[in-house]
Amino acid sequence: MNKVICVIFSVFLIVSTLSVRAQNVKVQELKKVKITGTLKCSEDNHPVVGATIIVKGTTNGVAADFDGNFTIMANQGDILLISSIGYISKEIKVGIKTHFDLILSPDNVSLKEIAVIGYGVQERRDLTGAVSSVNIEQIDQVALSVDNALSGQIAGVQVNSASGTPGSATAITIRGITSLSADNNPLYIIDGVPVYGVGAGASTSFQSGGVPMVAMGGNTTSGSIGATSEFERNPLASLNMDDIESIEVLKDAYATAIYGSRGAAGVILITTKKGKKGLPKVDLNISTSVASPIDVPDVLNGDQYVDFYNSFLGANTSGVYPFTKGYNTDWFDAATRTAVTNNISATVSAGTDKSTYFLSLNYLDQDSYVINNDFKRYTARINYEYKSSEKFRFGNNISLSYTDNNSLNSGSVYRNSLLAAPDTRIKDDNGDYVFVQSDRDRFNPIAKAKEDINFVKDKRVIGNLYAEYKVLSWLTFKTELGIDLMSSKAYNRNKEYKGIDSGKEVEIIQGSASQTNINNLKLVINNTASIYKEFGEHVFTGVIGQSFETSKEDYVRIAATDFPTNDVLSIGSANDSRVDGAVLREWAMVSFFGRMNYRWKDKYMAGVTYRVDGSSRFNKNERYVGFPSFSAGWRISEEQFMEPYLWVDDLKFRASLGFSGISGSGGYYGNQGQYVARDYAKQYGNTNILEVQQASNPDLKWEKTHTVDIGLDVSLFESRFSLTFDYYNKKSIDMLIGSSVPLYSGYSSQIQNLVDMENKGIEISLTSVNIDKEFKWTSNLNFARNTNKVTKLNLKGYVAGGSEIGYAYYQVGESATAWFLYDWHSVDPLTGNPLWRYSDGSISTTPPASINNKEAYDNKFVMGDRMPEFTGGFTNIFTYKNLELSTLLSFSYGGKIMNGTRAELLTYTDNKNRNLSTEILDEWIIAGHKTEIPKKYNLSTPGKIGGGTDYTVSRETDRFLEDGSFVRLKNVSLSYRFNPDRIRKLGLESLVLYAKGSNLLTWTNYSGPDPEVSAFGSSAAYAGNDELTIPQQKAIQIGLKIGLR
Repeated sequence: MNKVICVIFSVFLIVSTLSVRAQNVKVQELKKVKITGTLKCSEDNHPVVGATIIVKGTTNGVAADFDGNFTIMANQGDILLISSIGYISKEIKVGIKTHFDLILSPDNVSLKEIAVIGYGVQERRDLTGAVSSVNIEQIDQVALSVDNALSGQIAGVQVNSASGTPGSATAITIRGITSLSADNNPLYIIDGVPVYGVGAGASTSFQSGGVPMVAMGGNTTSGSIGATSEFERNPLASLNMDDIESIEVLKDAYATAIYGSRGAAGVILITTKKGKKGLPKVDLNISTSVASPIDVPDVLNGDQYVDFYNSFLGANTSGVYPFTKGYNTDWFDAATRTAVTNNISATVSAGTDKSTYFLSLNYLDQDSYVINNDFKRYTARINYEYKSSEKFRFGNNISLSYTDNNSLNSGSVYRNSLLAAPDTRIKDDNGDYVFVQSDRDRFNPIAKAKEDINFVKDKRVIGNLYAEYKVLSWLTFKTELGIDLMSSKAYNRNKEYKGIDSGKEVEIIQGSASQTNINNLKLVINNTASIYKEFGEHVFTGVIGQSFETSKEDYVRIAATDFPTNDVLSIGSANDSRVDGAVLREWAMVSFFGRMNYRWKDKYMAGVTYRVDGSSRFNKNERYVGFPSFSAGWRISEEQFMEPYLWVDDLKFRASLGFSGISGSGGYYGNQGQYVARDYAKQYGNTNILEVQQASNPDLKWEKTHTVDIGLDVSLFESRFSLTFDYYNKKSIDMLIGSSVPLYSGYSSQIQNLVDMENKGIEISLTSVNIDKEFKWTSNLNFARNTNKVTKLNLKGYVAGGSEIGYAYYQVGESATAWFLYDWHSVDPLTGNPLWRYSDGSISTTPPASINNKEAYDNKFVMGDRMPEFTGGFTNIFTYKNLELSTLLSFSYGGKIMNGTRAELLTYTDNKNRNLSTEILDEWIIAGHKTEIPKKYNLSTPGKIGGGTDYTVSRETDRFLEDGSFVRLKNVSLSYRFNPDRIRKLGLESLVLYAKGSNLLTWTNYSGPDPEVSAFGSSAAYAGNDELTIPQQKAIQIGLKIGLR
């Protein structure tokens, strides 16, 4: 914690204690002893200025001076009570000793009684909306990113990493999914500036992506895949954790309605640190970690591989088998390493009566455990504020970041290292790469990792300039200009490889390259007027304001083939270059908003919020929409009938209802028809006919949510136990999906507002101080349960799409994230053929997917949900003297995962000759053999030559649907804070040594490597797919936090 905490309340306390000095009265004449002492902060050894020292039971008291010194007259046997705002009080009994050197520990609870809300702050005890906070002191040394810090910390907030690729997107879901077509991630606000991700489409398509995906269904499963120059960026990856002061999560409609059309999925407010009055304070945070994959599938070795495929394919007419033994290549071992991550952060802060500043620098070098893949981040921050008078102040919060992500190939290399045939060498005797033959594809994951080039380099500026003028004692004007400027270059260069075929040199791998440049400028202008007015027991706080936000994006993608040599990197130097896409697009939004909170007698609270948004994405008749919300609170603990219950510190009932919405679901130009000219389009004369890319819909409306929230906040036994409970019902209406339209309209489908959906659930957060002595033990348990249901649909059932969205299917009365699959019954132990269950209860060896389409869908069943039934986290912190141990267990129950990893590693009928799971060795052999693996040739697979559909590995069956429930030791950290008196000799103010483990243990029945990954990146609506997705890392980290003056 910043050492300036030691002096932040100094002036106030000195003034407040003057009256104490003036009333230095003894009730009776006693023999007095002169007691002297010094008070210092335990965290940085700085003086605790203005602390009060009083003889308990009397009015005899003094205040510590600017050096932390005090002198007081007392009797032997008296008790001295030492207290200071922001610190834990201490009692000292006066004896023979007349001088005391005392250390006060900061009281982290009292310093967190202010919550940041939309366009303002509010005392946490007066909140009537659902707002949760992250304990920054608890996670600042154990998390390298904000999304990692949120995992398991807050009830109702589910965090799933898309993959183990450094810098990849994370799916953060608050109270279930809110839209079927839009981003279900919350709105991120950093110092008042909305921040969005980039390249979401790259990870939500199984045909392309910087985090590579794969097509699914039947035996159409692709083998070799390659990364492109597209990559879904994590919008929080450019943020340095050591810069963060607070993280607030707004969950209900009253808390989020102030953000109107962007608040339906929740809002995460991130406030960065500011300078504090005092001498310059320098903090260093240095850490190193080592990591490896959480788990990996078991695959065949070379000999097992040869035996299986020779048995499957058989010998030719000459009696020669297609594969021979001789090599046992461990491709995965060659493609991976122990990943090393280094993180260095330095901050400087100081201030005077007039100005304050906070400066920071950070360097992160994070290895992927896939060879030759890494992620580097450089950040700098300048937060400055100048107070020219008691009425006027201005300042800035500016962050500069540069990220160099060279790990885009990691997913492809990971995947292909498991699929590569183990009977093939990595290099031949001449040192040339040997390429695995997979039907028409050839690949070598080691060559891909070491020789090909694939990176994304992002430069980003996020910041704001603000000015604040206090017009009256109760009225403050504020204006701010926010900016999010990003310049991105993504580059992919696949080298060409040649070989000898029939005595001739032929091309084995075609050389190619692609480059994507994105320049994005977002501006936001906010003007607000804040009020705080008291009329006796009536207190009004509020804000009215206006906001204007605009975004301009310039996107260009070029590609090329046929390079002169592999050393040529410039796309313009290729013999065949082209422009794959170039577009300039923009949108704008204007908003007017207001909020008024009312409090009477500190017992009764009420609030109202209203916001009007107008967006360029919609037609004029649907452009503007209003979002009202209301709340009420009753502090029961302040009622007279509660006076006997002294053990109740605070008991508050609250309720809210309101609307919020989603404006981005229609894309940049959601309501407008879009037409493109294509090279291959039909011509009218010599002119290409424009093709419809998006059908127009002038009646397109905003997606909205209507939320009711009922909550209870309880604090007992002098804050040793606290409880927060929420029940919510969130209804999403007018959700967008594509709907069929008559062909005479000129197109076959149109985006329309057709679906309604409901999320409802409960959230519970419990915090307890179990032991509060020299040994201290505190716990926090959070739990959330959410259920989802489609309540309105234009059809009985709606097929949302195929493999590109994980075969999503919607049906009234069922969850929008339900699995709708064919029922794989079992393997017949007598014949080794797969058995399928039909809707009439019959069992057949005929795959239902192979029959008439209508009947096929009639034989699909709801088979669980992609989203879990409940999630949560359990944190324990143990402190003894200078030693602290912290553990976090995160858990998830009930979600189902489509284990495409297992399906892929059991696919052998498509002539790709991929490596297989060792599970294939348990295939059915003889009548009576009970196994989950059918015989090689069965009634659900094509013949030896292939060309048919292998229904046994289809992702439209429940054969690979597994329980994704887990309990994970997400974090465990041990820290030691050195005694300030000892390290002062080294010129240090503070020194903390810490060690941390991440994802070290996982308890789950899921047979895949990692139950938390998602093949669809940040898309929560299509979660629950694992397609050889690169798993997260398990890591051990050691570090030092050093404080300098």
